[in-house]
Formats: sequence, structure tokens, C-alpha cells
Amino acid sequence: MEFSHLYIGILNDYDLIASKLMRGTRVDFEDSLNLVEAHLGSLEIEELVRHFCEMVSYDVAERRLRPNIDHFLGLLKERGLHG
Repeated sequence: MEFSHLYIGILNDYDLIASKLMRGTRVDFEDSLNLVEAHLGSLEIEELVRHFCEMVSYDVAERRLRPNIDHFLGLLKERGLHG
């Protein structure tokens, strides 16, 4: 079989964490914390914040979702994963 208009995309760590933070359940926050901890040397928190803010800007619930990143940053600080 031949396909001419097939696109395969793979989520990177920033996409995965941002999408989980948009959903915003306790499990999503915990998964995101674990992912940051596992990839601490290669993830940049400022880039994650920018990526989340860009993604959420396309959502109709932007005002409701935006505080999720602040909550997540607080959780990172509590765990000593971000200043």
C-alpha cells in the first residue's frame, strides 16, 4: 500500500507535559513532575512555560487553563526541581 499524504508526529517531552497540564488532573500533575525529574538535565522549565502558554492560547478555555502552569511551577519548587 502506498500513502502520499501521511504525517506521523511524535510528542516530545514539552508537548506531553503541556498537554497533561492542560487536562490538569492530580495524576497528570504527578506524571508531569516525574517526567521533569527523569529528564531534568535536558528539559528547560522556561521553554516548557513558553510552550504551555502557546498551546493554551489556542484553547477556548485559556483563562481557566492558564493557572495550571503556575500551580505546576509551585509543585516543581516544592520538590526542589526549579528555583
